[in-house]
Amino acid sequence: MSEVRFGRLFVALGVCAALVAGAGCRHKARYVDPDAESRVEGTGMESRDVRAVAQQMATELLQSPALNNTESVPRIAILPIQNRSRFLFDANIITTLFTDEVISTSAGRLAVVNRDLIDQIMEERRMKSRGEVSDDGRIGALAGVDWFLEGTIESLSASTAKAQTDYVVVRFQLTNAETSVVAWSNRYEMKKEGSWGVMYQ
Repeated sequence: MSEVRFGRLFVALGVCAALVAGAGCRHKARYVDPDAESRVEGTGMESRDVRAVAQQMATELLQSPALNNTESVPRIAILPIQNRSRFLFDANIITTLFTDEVISTSAGRLAVVNRDLIDQIMEERRMKSRGEVSDDGRIGALAGVDWFLEGTIESLSASTAKAQTDYVVVRFQLTNAETSVVAWSNRYEMKKEGSWGVMYQ
């Protein structure tokens, strides 16, 4: 490559780098309120929808007679939410926020049993029983649960050549771990409409 052509290429690359850097300076990311309406259009779930689901469902669950008319503190296992909607997103964020809401607002009236770490817990118990790690000499039984809390996300969509609409239902139900009777269920509903070409389409 000749020196002239090399020089032109070097200048062009420099100009491109400057433009990219300038664009980056003009379009910095910024913090926004997670409860605020998103400026990016979409007919799917947004952060404020996820937060509203977690807060409303946790509040209503804790008001359930099934969890309040007991002599001892009810123990509950919160199962991962199943995303059956057409939207591709991590449904575990709803499970996480819901669990945090339940724990922080129950004020000890409800005990959440962690089943995600069952393999690690069992291995720790085995090491204690073999004397490989220290313990207080009393290895108790694992906490059983009185209730299973499960959830699903489902959606119903419709579209035309110009518009898109999505109806989303997030449903929770509380099942007795011994009798399999559903003692409580509730849902959070939302419906959004947007022009064709919106996000999550």
